Amino acid sequence: MKRRHVLLAGLLIACLTTAIEAQTRPSRAHSLPVVDQCPSLSSGIGADDAVGKAIEKLKSEESVQRLEAAKQLSQACDRRATDPLIDMLKDEDPSIRIAAVEALGKLGDPDSISSIALLTADPDWRVRKSLISSLTAFKDFYARNMVLNGIANPGGATITDINDMIVRCSAILTLNELKNVDFSRKAILFLKHFQESENPEIRQLADETMFALKDTRNGPAEIVGILKQMSSPDIRIWMAQWAGKIGLERARQTLTDLASEDKNQTVRQTAADALKALDTKK
Repeated sequence: MKRRHVLLAGLLIACLTTAIEAQTRPSRAHSLPVVDQCPSLSSGIGADDAVGKAIEKLKSEESVQRLEAAKQLSQACDRRATDPLIDMLKDEDPSIRIAAVEALGKLGDPDSISSIALLTADPDWRVRKSLISSLTAFKDFYARNMVLNGIANPGGATITDINDMIVRCSAILTLNELKNVDFSRKAILFLKHFQESENPEIRQLADETMFALKDTRNGPAEIVGILKQMSSPDIRIWMAQWAGKIGLERARQTLTDLASEDKNQTVRQTAADALKALDTKK
């Protein structure tokens, strides 16, 4: 009887653990909204005004107070909030770090970019996810490059953590929603690395992201650009396969050209197969 109780208790703990993990696990990868930044920053004075009081509240030992203060300061559009919020990026509580990232992103003070970018190495995937919306809001090469190479880029590493992978794919999709296309194509190319993973969940997420690219601002044009301009036959083969799989009608003319003119026989055949796939999706 005692053994049965122990087994039941163990089963209950396992179920509770699974439920908790399900609540904290993010949804499948999707593009994230770029935050709206303050159009300009004032430089107020006085410790007794609302901004001064909110800055003082950041020193509270109560995390709820610090979170409320960060939210207030994110809406203040006052340059005085920058340094105190940067200090919050070092807080031991991930929720506080996230609040600081979001507040600094909304303030839009370029002096905060390098400090925010340091958190691309944060061990908590939720913190790294919060960086995507904030850093892409800055119309700044370094800020957006950190989303590309600090978050999306696996750097040749083997990715096994599913939450980490979702964050990386969300970064790829978000970069493909920006008006600035400087980072779109490089982000897409990282998916080839992920699709070669030995982990089936990682491959599945990479595939889902490829399908999602069809509905982004830049994805379709970048896929066509990769087909036209990449010198590597392996890349052209990979991209032709996916143009067919996702039914990218926009790629039809380029695939037609590749099927008849590409110097690589495998590229020609893959492009022809992709055209057949497009026809079946009509």
